[in-house]
Amino acid sequence: MSPGHRIRRMDSYLPYVTPVLTLLWALICLRIYTMISPENAGQRRLIAIGGSIGAALIYILISNVVAILQAPPAEPPQTEEGRVKVQMKGSITGSAAFDPLA
Repeated sequence: MSPGHRIRRMDSYLPYVTPVLTLLWALICLRIYTMISPENAGQRRLIAIGGSIGAALIYILISNVVAILQAPPAEPPQTEEGRVKVQMKGSITGSAAFDPLA
């Protein structure tokens, strides 16, 4: 690779994923629709309805996946310095100690 060649990041392609996959699904359904004889109107209608519902579901699902991929990373977990230590008051060995089994 030459030094002037830039590597494209995945983020640059993400906006195109949803419409391209939806369009591919629509083309597949259109191909199946055209293969069915015009005499089978019910079958063609079911393919058209199923294709449109499938395209809508693909669009919604891929849009959500793209949003998740573009989200900023989560914050790292807190270290020991940020935690709070809780202790009971008084002596545990003393006579006033709380005994849960008593």
